[in-house]
Amino acid sequence: MFIVAGASGNVGSAAVRKLAESGAAVKALTRSSTSDKVAPLKDLANVEVVECDLTDKSALASVFAGAKGAILTYGNCKEQVEAEKNFIDCAVAAGCLFLVKIGTVRCYTAEDSPCEYARYHAEIEKHLAETAGAMKWAVLSPNWFISNHLGDVFGTLPNNVVVYPVSPDSKTSMVDTRDVGDIAAKMILASDASAYHGLKLDISGPEAVSLAQMAQLYSEALGRPVTAIKCSNDEWIAGAIGAGFQEWHARAVTTHFEKWEEGALCFPTAPEVLALAPPQRTVAAWIKEWAPRSPPPA
Repeated sequence: MFIVAGASGNVGSAAVRKLAESGAAVKALTRSSTSDKVAPLKDLANVEVVECDLTDKSALASVFAGAKGAILTYGNCKEQVEAEKNFIDCAVAAGCLFLVKIGTVRCYTAEDSPCEYARYHAEIEKHLAETAGAMKWAVLSPNWFISNHLGDVFGTLPNNVVVYPVSPDSKTSMVDTRDVGDIAAKMILASDASAYHGLKLDISGPEAVSLAQMAQLYSEALGRPVTAIKCSNDEWIAGAIGAGFQEWHARAVTTHFEKWEEGALCFPTAPEVLALAPPQRTVAAWIKEWAPRSPPPA
């Protein structure tokens, strides 16, 4: 039996589906078992949806009985360190054999990172390495998620623009969350977890794409011109806050844009990941899937 935290999220739900396809029994942990995102998981064979708050350590411990492996993915938030450390501690205490954690972009993950949530991940990874004991573990470090551009689809495309504090020609090898979930599932199913033990593995998409290229793909999908525009960090932060981001989170994300502008986000996927399950989904395919759902022009 396998445990997946954050099962209602994009990465977590993909991991649950891939595990279910393999015939594995899965406990899919979510803070709300009645949300619309959870509903499709309840129809999967061998999947048990479990309502569980990872900050409640005593409740969390009870779900690990008989767990062979675990996938830890959790949204970047203020309680992230507590929640993920709890999950790790409970996995170790239950004798879980292998844990795969989803991290963030490796090049700015550090205890002194300018990005707040990257500091969270660094602290959690340190805890994992120091407390895992006999449990094998690995960290997957994905690039910028293509799904972050749902902000374009439901935010700026009705105004026929995509707006970021990045030059339109700067490229990043963004990755589909479903590929990340598939990789995590295939890794946790590996017959020899020792092959991945202690590794921190980069995951990028199959191609490097610029905002200008994305704007062209949006134009083709929508049948009208869409333009990529560079704004300032402060302008992007204000827009993100207006869309519902907390200020600390919006400011943390701008660290990513600095790396994007430098060209530091065109890094390759780790060889171990390519051998296991190379990312397949392209930006063009994602835009074709999502752009038609954008509201009509304002």
